Amino acid sequence: MAWQWYRRLLFVALSLFAGVVVAEPLTVSILGPDPDQAEAFAGALEGAFAGGKWQVVPDRGRVVLALGGQAFREALEQAEGRPVLGVAVPRPVADRLVTGHCQCSAIWRGVPLQAQLRLLRAMMPRSRRVGVLLGSHSAWDVPPPQIGNLSLQAVWVDDPHRLGQVLRRHLPDWDALLLPDDTTLFDAGAAKLILLTSYRQRVPVLGPDAGYVGAGSAASAYASAGDMAAAAAKWLEQWRRDGQWPASGFVGHYSLTVNEHVARAYDLIFQDHAGLEAALEEAP
Repeated sequence: MAWQWYRRLLFVALSLFAGVVVAEPLTVSILGPDPDQAEAFAGALEGAFAGGKWQVVPDRGRVVLALGGQAFREALEQAEGRPVLGVAVPRPVADRLVTGHCQCSAIWRGVPLQAQLRLLRAMMPRSRRVGVLLGSHSAWDVPPPQIGNLSLQAVWVDDPHRLGQVLRRHLPDWDALLLPDDTTLFDAGAAKLILLTSYRQRVPVLGPDAGYVGAGSAASAYASAGDMAAAAAKWLEQWRRDGQWPASGFVGHYSLTVNEHVARAYDLIFQDHAGLEAALEEAP
């Protein structure tokens, strides 16, 4: 009887200890391009936390969260065996760095082609011929030539200096132009060339992000800081629960921005913002 009582007591003690271990929050340290960005993302991330499952700490967290491609590279070099999650990492950089030898994954910067196609269909239901410019640093793979009723022509641009030549050659054949995330091909210097040339040809540009929309792109789905924080919280939850990261990929939920002046100039459908936002959640 005494032995059975001792076993029950031992079982209760071990259960209580296990409960303390399970309840311990996962500590996360954030590495960013600068302290201000890291602090801002920490605030957004803490807003996405639930139930005290995670805790952002200044240094030596059990998990490292790295903002951007350079920070992701540095975090992997300094991880010392700790798991690392990259956030807003250019897809080509993530493809090179995420290997079977690291406890790491990455949330890609930008949005998938399907998200921009949903927006295109909602704003330009009569469009049929769509151009897509791609380069070696683009977030999208080469799309199929036909998706539903849309004919897609992907044009590979191996040198940013050829953009003008490519646009003059192909814009007359397209109803719209979609741009992926690609800071090498579509940097600030290229924005003026692309947007002015397409405007003269009366071909709306969609994408690649909110910055381009501010410069003159008609509209774009984009991953906001809140979208990124919510995705990071989901990635962290899976790590906390399973000890494994989800596969690298895009955020999964996207925000909308429209340049109403440009959209109005092209006679695009944009007044129903709620409808456009709902279109981003629908199947392409």
